[in-house]
Amino acid sequence: MLVVDDHEVVRLGLRAALAGEADLIVVGEATNGAEAIAKMPVLAPDVILMDVRMDKLGGIEACREISGRFPHVGVLMLTSFDDDDAVLASMLAGARGYLLKNVGRAELLRAVRQVAAGDSLLDPDLIRRGRRRLQTLTTASGPARALTEREAEVLALVAKGYTNRRIAETLSLSEKTARNHLSHILDKLGLSRRSEAAVYAVEHQLMRRDESEPKDP
Repeated sequence: MLVVDDHEVVRLGLRAALAGEADLIVVGEATNGAEAIAKMPVLAPDVILMDVRMDKLGGIEACREISGRFPHVGVLMLTSFDDDDAVLASMLAGARGYLLKNVGRAELLRAVRQVAAGDSLLDPDLIRRGRRRLQTLTTASGPARALTEREAEVLALVAKGYTNRRIAETLSLSEKTARNHLSHILDKLGLSRRSEAAVYAVEHQLMRRDESEPKDP
């Protein structure tokens, strides 16, 4: 098992909660999604306990990449926030489970074992909430004003979970420009959050645009 969280105290707490369980071995830790991805070939964990919000590379983006490259690995998202958008984004990224950090030890152990066995831990109520949210977004967005080519590129990267900083680095923009592009995208699509924009991109297959190299600004 790989524990991924940017707070040392949380990582230590998770290790302590798993200690003494013969069938649950922590093979390593990572402080962000990029570090977790880099360690995958060496540590080869079966399960990842992944924080949702981290610097450099967040858990949802890391989950999406890991699920694509290592489909046998079960990712269990951990967060402090009970947020429908985060649940939906985790589902779309391929997570097998979603837990709040205030979960009890017994429930954590049960969840890890269930994910390790290849089962999904996503609560039916969470799935219903996520699907309702998805239906609301795709219905409410309606016909969108045409995005520029640059805005479409930014939206594709938002759908992958990129932060504004990473979008700026990828497209050779300033972080302020990337932020402005996202603001224009939300305005054109009639949305209010970047997670909603990510859902829109996935549902309308706009992520295909990022299969080619981004063009110069």
